Amino acid sequence: MFFSSETFNCCSLSLSYSSPRCSLNTMASVFPSTITECTDCICLACREFCVWGHSGIPCLGLSGVSIDMLMSSDKEKDPDVIPEDSSLLTLRIRKKALERREETIIVDRACRQETLAYEMESHAIGKRPDNPTDLVEEGELLLTLNIYYPVIFQKHKDHKPYQTVLVLGSQKLTELRDSISCVSDLQIGGEFSSQTDQAPEHISKELYKSAFFYFEGIFYNDKRYPECRDLSRTIIEWSESHDRGYGNLQSVTMEDYTFNDLSLKIGFPYLFCHQGNCEHIIIITDVRLIHHDDCLDRNLYPLLIKKHWLCTRKCFVCKMYTARWVTNKDSLAPEDPCFFCDVCFRMLHYDVEGNKLGEFLAYPYVDPGIFN
Repeated sequence: MFFSSETFNCCSLSLSYSSPRCSLNTMASVFPSTITECTDCICLACREFCVWGHSGIPCLGLSGVSIDMLMSSDKEKDPDVIPEDSSLLTLRIRKKALERREETIIVDRACRQETLAYEMESHAIGKRPDNPTDLVEEGELLLTLNIYYPVIFQKHKDHKPYQTVLVLGSQKLTELRDSISCVSDLQIGGEFSSQTDQAPEHISKELYKSAFFYFEGIFYNDKRYPECRDLSRTIIEWSESHDRGYGNLQSVTMEDYTFNDLSLKIGFPYLFCHQGNCEHIIIITDVRLIHHDDCLDRNLYPLLIKKHWLCTRKCFVCKMYTARWVTNKDSLAPEDPCFFCDVCFRMLHYDVEGNKLGEFLAYPYVDPGIFN
């Protein structure tokens, strides 16, 4: 141990040393027969006042303090390591929390979007098909499309794409149409407060299959099924009725066109409409040729590479489970509308025989967070 040059007071005795080895002559004149030299650590021990390693140092006012505690250690304690014999409740709680984190994967909420995007994008990088006929040929056109929330979502309508997909130039527009996921396609229409167990199994996408893309003055309508309607007809008639200056709008079927047949602008907003009036903005952000590091399995396109993560709406009662019912004009609910999980909804609004308790309107609810 190295001692630097310093001066300290010990019981009104001023001692000074400036070398690693203390002067024995100075101490011997004051404390005869009590001074010994420790050859291992080159220091002095005053046997009358302190014993090396375990006694206190009363002359310095440090009664009960070990000399080892005053010695500097080359190895500093890790602040992240919690002592085993700690009596603090907060440390014990933190230790359990750290052990739980090691057992389960917890992603910081601020990083969830980036983590999810990385996982989705890296899932298909460089993937080759099992069947050689499904291999994407060299020189194939690859487009990157951002699909935005419906315009009714004021918070996200301008800047939050909830899907980013890669499509091949040789793919039909119908393939992109089928790959777009929207919560309105999963809705169940109707009011079911009197017959909650008889809610239909058919979702809106199966009942209302009509949809169209709008690219550069042309409506590309989905007419693959007999029940499909031309949703663009009303718009075209409205535009032509008073010569509103939109030019000659055309209507064609989307199943007859691929992306290679279109004339598109990068960064220009286009439109996708389905369910009658659910409108999404589509923006093409990149057009390039495919290379060997891309996914070369044609069956995986349109390839979803990014999806916006959404918080799910919890049940108003239990605050645990995702809501499955929404009520209006509910005399038993503190809010209008109010959201409930299936268990809480039935326990609050019906008796053991299934009869309604009070007046309310009940609708099946599909949470947008299901796409997470």
